[in-house]
Amino acid sequence: METIKPIKIGSKKTSVKEKLTAPEMGKLWATYMGNSMSSYILSYFLEHVEDPDIKKLLQHAKGLTEEFQSNVKDIFTKENVPIPYGFTQEDVNLGAPKLFEDEFYVHYLKYAAKAGLSIYSIAL
Repeated sequence: METIKPIKIGSKKTSVKEKLTAPEMGKLWATYMGNSMSSYILSYFLEHVEDPDIKKLLQHAKGLTEEFQSNVKDIFTKENVPIPYGFTQEDVNLGAPKLFEDEFYVHYLKYAAKAGLSIYSIAL
């Protein structure tokens, strides 16, 4: 399996200071919440995955969800917007028995990526 290259987000700096619009805040909120949920789902998957290649995919995806959340948190902090509460450890039971085969995890990533691309493209 090839090495997964990291995606750099938010590297372009602008000198124009404009307030976020309500739709921008809404999409950022949805992005934060979706990635908050996915982070814990991926944590559960990582507890049970056996295939080493699928495990690498899940680890990379979890890293991306955390990076996206961090970026949104930074934007909200700079804009004095409340940070969403999001999902927590209390919302997932990592000790629950394995529910899915490893191949399902790849299908989850595929559809989560489609959903993310849909939200991000609308936001743009």
